[in-house]
Amino acid sequence: SCDYSELTMLGAGTQRISDFLEKMFPEFPVLRVDRDAMRSAQQHAALQRQVRSGQAAILVGTQMLAKGHDFPNLTLVGVLDVDGGLLSSDFRGLERTAQLITQVAGRAGRADRAGEVILQTRRPEHVALQCLVQDGYDALADLLLADRRNASLPPFAALANISAESRQSEAAAAALQTLLENIGSRLAQTPGVEAWGPAPAPMPRRAGRHRHQIILWGTSRGRLQALLPAVRAQLDVIPQRGDLRLYLDVDPLDLY
Repeated sequence: SCDYSELTMLGAGTQRISDFLEKMFPEFPVLRVDRDAMRSAQQHAALQRQVRSGQAAILVGTQMLAKGHDFPNLTLVGVLDVDGGLLSSDFRGLERTAQLITQVAGRAGRADRAGEVILQTRRPEHVALQCLVQDGYDALADLLLADRRNASLPPFAALANISAESRQSEAAAAALQTLLENIGSRLAQTPGVEAWGPAPAPMPRRAGRHRHQIILWGTSRGRLQALLPAVRAQLDVIPQRGDLRLYLDVDPLDLY
């Protein structure tokens, strides 16, 4: 309502959500299912026993809760803040979010009791979300494939991600700029291939290291592959001093 455009996605985290639910529903146990709370097979087995005991409980978990679990008495699933996936900067964000929603929805109503799934979103009118809810995942996949074709994105094009990480942001950016300049003539001689960047990665800092990247886009995998030997040669030539690290990821599964 204030027309302020600088919005930041903030995740609450399973610990804070669990604390909130314990205050709201003190009569029910709240069970966390994440990497911090479930560190061993024994802990997983204890969780299964407690959930299958028939007593009411509230489960709070990360994506690991969405797959491979069979809780016959589970009838209600809530997915908090799906907008992070709907509005992801990674073109596969919608695909992954839809897969996660489909998987976690399968946890509810697996026995003889009906299940219900509630999605928390600020964009209930989102075309992809409405398509998934009304018509199912197959219909959404067709919609996403049409968008990918129109935007010349995989599988209708090929990508490679050249990334640099360092505790010094300038060092990572400079290394990629040097690489781009060194392959410039070969890039100009390779039709159907473009270089986007260097630019900060969508997740610009991780584990104290600054991350930059160059995205190579090709109209076909063959055209892109023609440039990659020159890229690999430069990765071997550029000095990786200190904590600087360079990576080449062909057909990247994500662009973070």
